[in-house]
Amino acid sequence: MIDRLDVQRYIEESFPDCTVKSRMALPYRNSRIYHLDLCREQSRERIVVKISRNYQPRQVAAEYAHLSRFYQAQKQESISSPRPLLVDEEKGILAMSHVPGVNLAYMLHEIRPVSLDALNRALDLSAAALAQYHRIFCHDGRRGIQIDRGAPEEDINRQLLTSRSIIPECNLQTMVTPFFDFTPWNIIIDDPEKKMMLYLIDFPRSDYVCTPHLDLARFLFSLELIKQFPPARFLKINRWNVEASFDRFLCGYCRKMKMQPNRHDLDLIALARQAYIRRACDLGRKGRCGWQPKIELAYLRAFSRPWLDQNGGSAQWPRPGWPDKA
Repeated sequence: MIDRLDVQRYIEESFPDCTVKSRMALPYRNSRIYHLDLCREQSRERIVVKISRNYQPRQVAAEYAHLSRFYQAQKQESISSPRPLLVDEEKGILAMSHVPGVNLAYMLHEIRPVSLDALNRALDLSAAALAQYHRIFCHDGRRGIQIDRGAPEEDINRQLLTSRSIIPECNLQTMVTPFFDFTPWNIIIDDPEKKMMLYLIDFPRSDYVCTPHLDLARFLFSLELIKQFPPARFLKINRWNVEASFDRFLCGYCRKMKMQPNRHDLDLIALARQAYIRRACDLGRKGRCGWQPKIELAYLRAFSRPWLDQNGGSAQWPRPGWPDKA
């Protein structure tokens, strides 16, 4: 296993004209993140090195390729990503520039509270970012659904196979490479109260092609998940509402894509959301997942059983009252 010193040595060899200083190492659920400084004479640049857990070389290469393509294609001033620096798929190493800010989940959890206006602008910018990502990673109309058989995603694969019969009735029929984990944890917001800037991180590592419904459902699922945790559940900090926030996000996305969702689109998002809830209960797909997912699932089983069982809470989205066309 590569440790902090190994990472520093690797970066020193990769950037021989720089002095490398290690700042910190942060363990996350699916990866270990190392922050380092590259020092050249009077300049200093902070970089991030990501080493994925249970990685496969092709997945590391895919993440770097998706990051690079998005970074190079992105022209909107308020949306970007880290700048890709290098990849070593055999060692599971991906290096990129550091981006400032905090993830949107902190703002929604109220860990880093901001004004409601800033939250709404962050949702609007997130919708624009997903639309931009889908425009960059869209496929021609002849491409059908493609499932990555090497990914341990039985619930998602089953849902995608089921969706084939519904897609012809939908308005959102564009085939895209899904971001797959488009959640507030992977959206970094900088300067939320002034000139807001958004950075996307953790680009996809799998080889899927499907309609946008999967990413839209993932964002809905993540909003609901945030509401299951202590700030909202026990401290009753509820300045924002899941359904209204997702409605705003979905409408913003559809405006950017110049497409109106119909009832079949909404139903397909709801079905994908259910698949994501089932997926959250499946620790086996994570391999050696560590303690965090186990504690998280135990917490949800103890305090959010109706939500996990999909018979309460926000489980009935789209709620009654949505028109046939949103």
